Amino acid sequence: MKIASKMEEVKKQSRLDVFKERFDSISYKGVVLNVPFLIFLAILALAYISNNNKGVAISREIEKKNKELEEVRWRYKDAQANLIYSTSEKQISDQTAAMGIHPLDKPAFEIKKYTKTKEPSNN
Repeated sequence: MKIASKMEEVKKQSRLDVFKERFDSISYKGVVLNVPFLIFLAILALAYISNNNKGVAISREIEKKNKELEEVRWRYKDAQANLIYSTSEKQISDQTAAMGIHPLDKPAFEIKKYTKTKEPSNN
């Protein structure tokens, strides 16, 4: 029985030692010994925060540029549609009619220049 009670006592003691070790690592002594590691963690946290903020700013800028690009596309399509409409045959004939120019009533024809050629004599 003495051996069993000593074993239980050792287990309780080891549990207490583990608890004390954990508590000591959190205590002042543990903090002082781990200052370089804590500084490293703080620097990592700052880098993470700044990287996150920069990522958010970049995504906002990309969204802004996409909106501008969409607006420019609409302006381009509008200008292209206006150009196609204003260069249609009907619009051109209406514009030239105001200047007194009318479309042809007859189809176009080719003007050829005829020259007289001397026929060789049969002598």
